[in-house]
Amino acid sequence: MLKMRAMILAAGLGTRLRPITYQIPKPLVPIFQVPLIRYVLEVLKTAHIQDVMVNLHYLPKPLKQYLNTQKDFNISYSFEPEILGTGGGILKVKNFFKNEPFIVINSDIIMRLDLKKVLKFHVQHKSLATMVTRPLKPTETYESLGIHPKTGRIIQFKSKTIKPPLLKAMFTGIHIFEPEIFNYFPKNKKFFCINNDVYAHLIKKKMNVFGYIHQGPWYDIGSLDLYLKYNQDLKLKRSFLKLFPGIIFPKSTA
Repeated sequence: MLKMRAMILAAGLGTRLRPITYQIPKPLVPIFQVPLIRYVLEVLKTAHIQDVMVNLHYLPKPLKQYLNTQKDFNISYSFEPEILGTGGGILKVKNFFKNEPFIVINSDIIMRLDLKKVLKFHVQHKSLATMVTRPLKPTETYESLGIHPKTGRIIQFKSKTIKPPLLKAMFTGIHIFEPEIFNYFPKNKKFFCINNDVYAHLIKKKMNVFGYIHQGPWYDIGSLDLYLKYNQDLKLKRSFLKLFPGIIFPKSTA
């Protein structure tokens, strides 16, 4: 297996987790007494990935201080004075990937994933880009992907009308890219979104973009309601509230 490098996207403001993120950056918000970003590092660890780039913007100092204690990884940093978007952030550190396949992962997800299996899928399909997906439940409102049931190719992207035989799935926040992906990035543009400005065009052109379907648990900690729910489920709500002195949690986040 190739010795790959990875990037963790951690520059966001975490606005949907306010008021918690007024005090700490979203990647450090604790879930079951472990910072979110450590769960992400554990996913990378399953594939023996050690060289990791993390982009920073909001409250970078405490995040960097924590990551510097994670001695099982070689962590580099890319500070963005102005947020560059997912695509712009990746482009900024292009040289870090050394013209080899690489992984990009969001900093706010919790899942158990054997990344080695995803890498094997990526190689077998000769994929330009592989998105780790999961089946979309009828009650969920995430944006949908339409995946061919036999080939795994992503046929529809962010579509509201995905019908059988296509599999209806959602993106989990993990991608694997070939270095050639940079040939399809917007020209002369610093700020852009990898989904809207890259994936949408690749899929429309029927390029080799595939969806690996993850069947295990996946948790989105993208909102205050979900954050409190997951902690309350383990009866840890009181101890977590003590971590944020002076914060009054609203009864509703609507």
